[in-house]
Amino acid sequence: MNTTNDDPVHGGEHDCEAAGTLAFVATYGAPGVGQAWTCTTCARPWSRVNGVFSPADHGGHILRPDDVE
Repeated sequence: MNTTNDDPVHGGEHDCEAAGTLAFVATYGAPGVGQAWTCTTCARPWSRVNGVFSPADHGGHILRPDDVE
């Protein structure tokens, strides 16, 4: 997912994933399922679930009851 982010530090728009500025923070959930990442440029938190990056504020890493039924 390419999501642009207003970056007041570097001006204009910043695409964290395309810029290659994501740094690993931690693993969560079952091993190999989810990872927390952060952008080293703008500090935006990211989530990586099943190999797909998405901004953490989109909630893709949060399970819903129907995800486990």
